[in-house]
Amino acid sequence: MRKIVFSFCFLMVTSLLVAQNQKKQAYNDFSRWSLGLNGGISIFRGDMVSFSADKTYIGGQGGLQLGYQFTPTFCLSLTADMGQGKGSAKKWEKEFKIYPSGESYYGTTPEAGFARYNDLYTKVKYFTVGLHGDLNVNNFFGKKEMRRWTVLLSPAVYLQKFSPKLYKKEDDKRFDTSSTLDNDVNLGLGGDLALRYRAGKHIDLQLKSGVAWIANNNFDGVATCCTSQYNWQANLSVGVVWKIGNNKKKENLMYAAARSAAPVIVPVKEETRPVVKEEQKPVVKQEEKTIENVVKVEAVEKTFPELPTIHFKRNLAVIDTARYAGELSRIVETLKEFPGVKVDIRGYTDHTGTDRVNLPLSLKRAEALKTYLIGKGISADRMSTFGEGKDMSVDQKDIYTEKARKVEVKKHE
Repeated sequence: MRKIVFSFCFLMVTSLLVAQNQKKQAYNDFSRWSLGLNGGISIFRGDMVSFSADKTYIGGQGGLQLGYQFTPTFCLSLTADMGQGKGSAKKWEKEFKIYPSGESYYGTTPEAGFARYNDLYTKVKYFTVGLHGDLNVNNFFGKKEMRRWTVLLSPAVYLQKFSPKLYKKEDDKRFDTSSTLDNDVNLGLGGDLALRYRAGKHIDLQLKSGVAWIANNNFDGVATCCTSQYNWQANLSVGVVWKIGNNKKKENLMYAAARSAAPVIVPVKEETRPVVKEEQKPVVKQEEKTIENVVKVEAVEKTFPELPTIHFKRNLAVIDTARYAGELSRIVETLKEFPGVKVDIRGYTDHTGTDRVNLPLSLKRAEALKTYLIGKGISADRMSTFGEGKDMSVDQKDIYTEKARKVEVKKHE
């Protein structure tokens, strides 16, 4: 038991030390709390096994998980699972004998009332509570950034409670009617390996596989003289994880386009110096030029300003004219203010999917804005459209967000 506690504490301390190296500004990109629902299949091994000599028994289980994300790399989660499994004798135990009390007999002349292992099967109901340290394996390799796929390694300790019953295969009637085996709550050690897919800002889909050592030699309803070091239970489940409390601030999509104003030139009055006549020298009469006290102001051409960016929902090329009414109006006004300027309209997508999907989608977004501007009186000859595919200019943390799904309008060079 000390080894179990020591191993778990070592893993937790190591995880926390790694977590301290994460940048604090990255924490806000992650939801602190998460709530998950899982369901799947389970198998076990004891004196009775799911893969028995004559049949394979597959059980089922379901449960909940509650997690708290300390850093992008480390999370603590609490799981509660309930399930049921079946099993029968191993190949080399088929002729072993057992009494209704669950006690095995190894002598040559058994008393009345015994049955052979192979003539029975066990049905085990169980309830487990686990404390997990979830490590984001991705963050040990490369940059600490948000990803679509995530691999989690979760060492854990479990509280386990088993309720086994033995049945006869021939008629499915109870065999262990007077069983007195000890099946109190026990402590186990194990863990999970999970693959998560980020389906949305607040939803993850999860595929999880786990195994736990069972420190109870009676959990399957059979008592033997052997140790429990080879007893285990495994599961494979799918689930949905709802992420709560994302601290990430709402994306600011209102890009200000600063207009360049013509510089104001203030006329400056030039000072004139009086002509000094020198005595004893002949004065040469020169034609005096009239100095005008007006500085000519040259007209400065206005610079074409930076225009707002229009963003799109995932997989769509439809402009939300209500949301971007101000930005669209600004683009139209600027193009009318500079009637001789030709522009390039470039569409982009986020990093979801392949170029086969992203390139035509980005072009559709650019064409959507061009169509809108034509409807507002802008000549089609002034506008060229391009589909650039994935937006490579955004930060890594934004490659799957709305910031990457956009259309930009630039002056044609």
